[in-house]
Amino acid sequence: MHIAAKPIRIAIAGGNFAGLSAVKSLYTHLLATETYDGTTQAPPNPSIAITLIDRKDGFLHYLGMTRGLTQPSYGNSLWLPYASMPWLSHPSITVRQNIISRICPEHIELADSPDTVEFDYLLIALGQARRAPIGVAAATRDAHVRDLANYHREISAAQTIVVVGGGAVGTELAADLKTDFADKNITLVHSRELPVPGPFSDEFRRHVVDELQKLGVNLVLGERVVAQTTSAQGDSVVQPPSGRKYADVLPELVDAVGRNVMLTTDTGRTLHADLVFNTLGASSRAPLVTLPVSAGRPPLFVADGLRVNSALQLDDPLYPHIFAAGDVASRDKVKLAGAAASAGRVAGANIARLVAARLKGLDAPLLDEAKKRGPGGKGPKSGPPSEFGHIKLVLGEHSAVIQQGDKVIPPEVAKTMCAPDIKLGKATKSMFIGSYPVDKRP
Repeated sequence: MHIAAKPIRIAIAGGNFAGLSAVKSLYTHLLATETYDGTTQAPPNPSIAITLIDRKDGFLHYLGMTRGLTQPSYGNSLWLPYASMPWLSHPSITVRQNIISRICPEHIELADSPDTVEFDYLLIALGQARRAPIGVAAATRDAHVRDLANYHREISAAQTIVVVGGGAVGTELAADLKTDFADKNITLVHSRELPVPGPFSDEFRRHVVDELQKLGVNLVLGERVVAQTTSAQGDSVVQPPSGRKYADVLPELVDAVGRNVMLTTDTGRTLHADLVFNTLGASSRAPLVTLPVSAGRPPLFVADGLRVNSALQLDDPLYPHIFAAGDVASRDKVKLAGAAASAGRVAGANIARLVAARLKGLDAPLLDEAKKRGPGGKGPKSGPPSEFGHIKLVLGEHSAVIQQGDKVIPPEVAKTMCAPDIKLGKATKSMFIGSYPVDKRP
């Protein structure tokens, strides 16, 4: 083993699908030796210092959050504490629970600490932001469990619930609400004539409409909510998220649930709701990245994230040492957890190649992320590109609609292709709870 005079510092900003996949990749490429078999911790490597920064104390399986609101026992299991992953206790890995406020060319600034985190290599894996409760305000598992119980109590007490926004999250939430609370009046309001905007076919969207109607969800389509007025103020059982002073960098600290509300649409329609879940879109965390660009180069931040090249390095010659993966990167038509995990794995492997080359004085050919996975992170792409994206929409426990490029999978088939636990078991297995990573892909 070649030992560097000073440890090479690798920072991972964000610890969910992309970030943790990158740390696992770094672990297996830089810390595991030839004799490592995954039965015990990899040996120390004084040449490597990996710092994972996340405001939460664990991984959160966001795919199941709408179900978690209606089934708290399931929702509680979505949070996998970092402390349950012994490989993160490796002496070369430090986990910091902090709020990132700014990313600079050679360091990270923190909103809740005067410290800065210096780095030689960086992966930005900050994901996207949503307001609570889909964007989770909690920073610890205990707070997450408490918040889910409070939201569930409100849902149980309500008679009329309106979901504003018919994207993927809004449609899944409306379906979960009606599935688990069949006696309640559940309405989905969406500004377009068909739900789920994005690169999907109308055939797919019409299947979504049909399935929601079969469940008994009331649909108000083609009408935009222009006003939400609290008709009478009652006491909420949900406490305001702690740390609201950081809401400028963490939208999830803002509660997007309205209580005892009169809604008005642009047609003049009025709807009363005991609860209103506002699910209108996600916002990028890319503005936290404040990096100057080379002369004549376009900005790094575009509408759907940070511009990256095929190796997932920022698309500017000034930053061969900075990578971005997952939802924060401008890479995919549709932001998918599988694609984020795959990209994190590739980014981690590419950083490992740069580090190994630096230690040994060699050139490092980097992996092309597009060649390492197909849609959803499942193998190399093949065939001509489609104008449509890939999405698996789980509509309650008994229905689903899937689009795979040009192909739409009808509900009767799609529901057989969905894991009952919304892939929680798969995610848990991939986190190596109580064990150590052994997968050296790619």
